[in-house]
Amino acid sequence: MVQFMSSRLPLRAVLLGSCVTFATPIIAQEGAGFLITINGAPTAGDASIQQQVRRPDAQLDQADVRIQYDGLTATPVLDLEIEGPVGPSVTLQSAMNYPAYVTRGEIRLYDTSGAGAPRLVATRPIAPNGTTTVQVPDGDIYATHRVYDARGRYDETAPLSLNRADSRLRADGVEDGTDATARRGIPVHGGAVTVSGSSVPQGARVQTMGEVIRPDASGRFAVQRILPAGAHPVGVQVTGAGQNVDLVRDITVPRADWFYVATADLTYGTRRSDGVTETYSEGRAAGYVNGHFANGVQLTAQIDTGVGPLEDLLSDLDERDPRSVLLRIDPDDLYPTYGDDSTIVDDTPTQGRIYLRVERDNNFLLWGNYQAQVQGGYLRNERTLYGLTGHYETSDVTSEGAPRASVDLYSAQPERLAQRDVLIGTGGAVYFLNRSDIGIGSETISVQVRDASTGRVLETRELVAGQDYSINYIQGVVTLSAPLSSYGGTDGVIVTAPGGNTETALIAQYEYSPTAQDVDTFAYGGRAEAWVTDDIRIGVTAMSEDNGTGDDQQAIGVDLLWQPSPTAYVSLDYARSEGPGFTSSISSDGGLVFDTQTDAGGTGEAYRLEAGANLSDLGLSAEGAIATYFEKRTEGFSTLDYDIDADETLWGVALDAQVSDRLSIAAAYDDLTSDAGDIEREGTVEVSYALNPALTLAAGLGYTDRDDGTEIGTRTDAAVRLTYAPSDDLTVFGYVQSTLDRSGTIEANDRVGLGGSYAFADTWTVEGEVSDGDQGTGARIVFRQERGEQDSTYFGYELDPDRDIAGVDLVGNDDGRLIFGGSRDLGGGWSTYGENTYDMFGAHRSLTSAYGVSYEVSDYLTYTASVEFGQVRDDVNGDYERRGLGLGMAYQDASTTASARLEYRTDDGTLSGSDRDSETVLLVADVAHKIDEERRLIFRLDAATTSGDGTIVESGDLIDAQLGYAYRPIDNERLNMLFRYRYLEDTYGQQLDNSDTPGSLQRSHVLSFDASYDLNEEWTLGGKIGVRLSETAPDAATAFTENNAALLVANARYHFLHNWDALVEVRAMRFDQTETTEFGALGAVYRNLGPNVKLGVGYNFGTVSSDLTDIDFDEGGSFINLVAQF
Repeated sequence: MVQFMSSRLPLRAVLLGSCVTFATPIIAQEGAGFLITINGAPTAGDASIQQQVRRPDAQLDQADVRIQYDGLTATPVLDLEIEGPVGPSVTLQSAMNYPAYVTRGEIRLYDTSGAGAPRLVATRPIAPNGTTTVQVPDGDIYATHRVYDARGRYDETAPLSLNRADSRLRADGVEDGTDATARRGIPVHGGAVTVSGSSVPQGARVQTMGEVIRPDASGRFAVQRILPAGAHPVGVQVTGAGQNVDLVRDITVPRADWFYVATADLTYGTRRSDGVTETYSEGRAAGYVNGHFANGVQLTAQIDTGVGPLEDLLSDLDERDPRSVLLRIDPDDLYPTYGDDSTIVDDTPTQGRIYLRVERDNNFLLWGNYQAQVQGGYLRNERTLYGLTGHYETSDVTSEGAPRASVDLYSAQPERLAQRDVLIGTGGAVYFLNRSDIGIGSETISVQVRDASTGRVLETRELVAGQDYSINYIQGVVTLSAPLSSYGGTDGVIVTAPGGNTETALIAQYEYSPTAQDVDTFAYGGRAEAWVTDDIRIGVTAMSEDNGTGDDQQAIGVDLLWQPSPTAYVSLDYARSEGPGFTSSISSDGGLVFDTQTDAGGTGEAYRLEAGANLSDLGLSAEGAIATYFEKRTEGFSTLDYDIDADETLWGVALDAQVSDRLSIAAAYDDLTSDAGDIEREGTVEVSYALNPALTLAAGLGYTDRDDGTEIGTRTDAAVRLTYAPSDDLTVFGYVQSTLDRSGTIEANDRVGLGGSYAFADTWTVEGEVSDGDQGTGARIVFRQERGEQDSTYFGYELDPDRDIAGVDLVGNDDGRLIFGGSRDLGGGWSTYGENTYDMFGAHRSLTSAYGVSYEVSDYLTYTASVEFGQVRDDVNGDYERRGLGLGMAYQDASTTASARLEYRTDDGTLSGSDRDSETVLLVADVAHKIDEERRLIFRLDAATTSGDGTIVESGDLIDAQLGYAYRPIDNERLNMLFRYRYLEDTYGQQLDNSDTPGSLQRSHVLSFDASYDLNEEWTLGGKIGVRLSETAPDAATAFTENNAALLVANARYHFLHNWDALVEVRAMRFDQTETTEFGALGAVYRNLGPNVKLGVGYNFGTVSSDLTDIDFDEGGSFINLVAQF
């Protein structure tokens, strides 16, 4: 620690790098103005400074208060909290850790109970980290907290309901660091300072950084603030309740914070091979840097060229490294443990040899792994890619805080194929994906609500991993945190479909590795948009994907948005695509049976005009909204969301108005026509009148014109619905519908139904509906119990007379679908979840089951198990079974960390006319044991065995087991010992170096033992013993041949004259098959040119390398070696 004193403000610098410990007493330099301490002990400088520093430190310790600087990497936090009970008035608390960057704040109140979009009903000013009390208007009121900086940019929290208590358990006024930011637009860059304390008596008042802080019930408090670069006196005052603490600590936030490490190793020499002497020059460059500047610039970079010729060292850095990500540190070259308890944190995800990310505020440039974030009208891309991407946005913003202009670009070489699965909701929470071996982190999971008649997407909500769902990448199973029903509901009085006028689907987009296809693609694209004025935005999106076969997929789109108010807009979208399209698979039974859509291919276009506004935007006094759209898509148009095989035109209009407190009206019309001959036209007019607060009467008139190949004609329906809702817990409704007029072959739609919902026993709800009519019997009932995140139950039954299963023809009667599921915390460390879905679609009967159990034996040990089962019994289309089993274990105490996971999956039978027989077994295990302070033991295992015909999975085995041991005595640092054993069996033949041809098959044992001993400060002796027992074969049709070898190495190092080192090493390698022994020796002398650079010269006598895997025997000759380390 180095401290420079100037007045009362110290400048502190922490030096990261090599540590030197001095045993000498302090070198007195009175009046020097600085003090050097190592591990708290002064070593040089002005000793009087230590007393100046210790005095406030001692006072802070006595008061049990801590002030610390936390670096330049703090994350801005913004939250809105409710203090006290919820009632006609509510007290709201602002909570944020960057008030120095904010000029003002406000509370915005929205009413979501009326027709149309949420309506802003009030705004109230609030000081950053202050409180305000607001009167809660009538309606369903939500509040957001918005804060602004000096340039008008703003951050805003997610909506918080003011009609019910905050479900987040927290103490009033106690800062807990929760972040509820939904929109972030203020650039915040600086250093974080944390003030914390404990044992504060009840009634005492704590003040720091200009704010009053409220301790919790135990007397503890912690507050963090982000401060700009520079010197800041941070004061803490504790008064009242017998306390009188007033202390100031001077904190300096630096303008930069850097961590870096780098090494360069260059060698020039001669070598002999088969009597020929040649010169060579090779080297390696590797490094990592992470830097933060107080102006907001952050730099993260990594490079590792690997060892190679100098002329090629910096070439092909953008090419993929076949050992990427998980194998970036090659286990063939290094020991599993070095006995120092070090861990690896990878913040440079890349499949190549370099990673670079430079960012400031919301702008960045990145080379490495990333998820594309292109969203523009018809075109979008959220694939996980490797390559170059960047984002730029202006600091100037609109009145609503949006950047005036922004650009997103990406360029990549995908190594996997993109897959899109559409899984219609089953009422359950477990869904099987169409593919397995899914790229980790490559998925984008969302829920879409669609019009059941036209397929038009009405709403899309992206799910969050770990919060809304979990995924098993090996089994290809998605488990939602809550069941997903296909029943989207019937918004109005007229019932056009007994199963609901809308349907809900789970959309899963992900990357997978094909088994029988080489992926050689190049993708690039981007989006640029600009707000020409505060309410007019224009955007351009383009993307291209070259699959290496000449069938490139290209698309371009242009969109225009006019938004005169937050609730009024007019948008125009145009897109054109050319190419083979993208494959999508649709399942209606949770993923057991998929129907793959045939790509339309060719060239197509799409146009869309949409407009919407609240009635108040049009100068009308009534609450409500109006919207209209027109859309045309031509044959051949294909994107991730569309695959059009015939020209089609859609248009529609909708009106929803609250005429008075009791009377509301709604009208809608949708029209779909297709060149394939399909016609779907639907119109409704409905009126609703509240007879009293609990009873509502509604009536509606509907018109349908349909030509879909099975029904042709028109129909006019009328319906009446009565709804009784005496409380928030109970709603009952009944309706009667009759067809007034009908022509052609279209079916009549007379129908009568009864339904409702009821919440009882605090945690249970039941909702359902039963109806009957000309289109068949429909029924749905669902019971749910929610007693916490880990304690829920649901079961139900649904019958939809219009239902079909993609890829399956109905033979017999559809008897509906049963769902049973839930999760439970059983106590005693046990928790379980399970779900069963039994589908009775005529002759097609299927059962889908998923079970899981977790047993926390103690704070150290947890067991988990899961079972997935899917079964189809179909006399027409064939039988199919899918079984999956997972077993897991995790253990951690002070000396041992262990984890293991076993996955087993089988597919048997015929599905959609193709044989699906396959079997997969995977086992992963890791054990790290700290025997004592001097010894460490590591074990790792990765094993896989698969069987199949190559269409689903490849057949083969892979076993990679490693055992590592390290001995590093504490009392005697002279001795160090490392041991490694590795067994590798590979009958797949891994593809490396971007080759399309599988590599060699192998089975090998490799043992290695290294030791070094320091005789004194000058002499170090070392040695290595290595054994390799291996069998290799070029392919599965060729017999394995043995290739065994043993290696013995002994060396001595001599350090002299402070800057000189000498090395002598002898080697011997024995080859069993040829019964020969090769000898070699090496001598070298190195000169330290400074603390970071050394230069060496040497000569290698013989041709033996110290690497068991080197079989070239061309090591002999002289060399010059330059090594630099920073």
